[in-house]
Amino acid sequence: MQNNHHQHTGFNTDQEIRWCPGCGDYAVLSQVKKVLAQMAVPKENQVFLSGIGCAARMPNYINTYGFRGLLGQAINVGLGLKVCRPELAVWVVMGDGEGFGSATSALLHAARRNVDIKVLFVNNETQGLSRGQPSPTTREGTLTPINPDGTEDPSWSACHMMIASGATFVARSIDVDVNHLEQVLTRASTHRGFAFVEILQNCKVYNDMVFDHMVDHSSRTEQVLYLEHGKPLLYGPRLRKGLYFEQANLKTLNVSSSDPFPSIHDELDIDSNRAAILASRSNPENPECLGVFRAVENNCHHQNHWMGNPETQNPADLAGDDCFVVE
Repeated sequence: MQNNHHQHTGFNTDQEIRWCPGCGDYAVLSQVKKVLAQMAVPKENQVFLSGIGCAARMPNYINTYGFRGLLGQAINVGLGLKVCRPELAVWVVMGDGEGFGSATSALLHAARRNVDIKVLFVNNETQGLSRGQPSPTTREGTLTPINPDGTEDPSWSACHMMIASGATFVARSIDVDVNHLEQVLTRASTHRGFAFVEILQNCKVYNDMVFDHMVDHSSRTEQVLYLEHGKPLLYGPRLRKGLYFEQANLKTLNVSSSDPFPSIHDELDIDSNRAAILASRSNPENPECLGVFRAVENNCHHQNHWMGNPETQNPADLAGDDCFVVE
């Protein structure tokens, strides 16, 4: 136990951690360091990238190589790194405001191409660094400084968007369930390909208690379903409720009744329709799912790129007849 703690602290930096007291990012950072300490990849081959935002400060606090760039560009930097240095483990940290703001296009195309990076999408459903402006994941009706009567726009489901874009690994966890968060991050760290982890995180200042229904012991059994591969979709007190698919529809049932038996979760299903449906559901109609929605294998982007395959690499010829000097 002491050895694990020593390895964990080996990823600390001398930088003062500057998040608001009670911010969920503290818990996320702690579990990220714990997972890094358990990985077989050496510290010098770990890279953390980010742009702008509260969550984007995380590379400052992890003793690995890192880069903080312009808003929304960390995904593109990660793609370039994997093409040139495929042996690196590349992590991208972003909040919901940046991820589904200026980084949306890069994020969707990285999922489509199966770029071998791990994306930590820290979602507090607000733009904390922008003083509480709504983000694309802010729930309809949420009160904000610029929406005193509540937001009117419908919100995006992060995991649903990523599954629809073809991401090969998509999961969701929450900041206060540290054991579950560690398990999900560990799974993501070993996935070969694009891994997207949505981390529900509480913002004490601008969107406090938005996830209380998922953490309060009196309500969470009715509001949360933990996904497990090969296990039935069960939730509720003593797991007496369940979900089952009837063609393209997801329905609830009482296990003790004569309803059909709950469906079995299959994260390896190549057809992503069921995973997308589970990712899009929210209460009060359905429980919100935590866990791995999808984990399938496919060729990575860098594997099919000539710079990612040294045996087929051809040196660039800059002295041919088709080259010219720009004055």
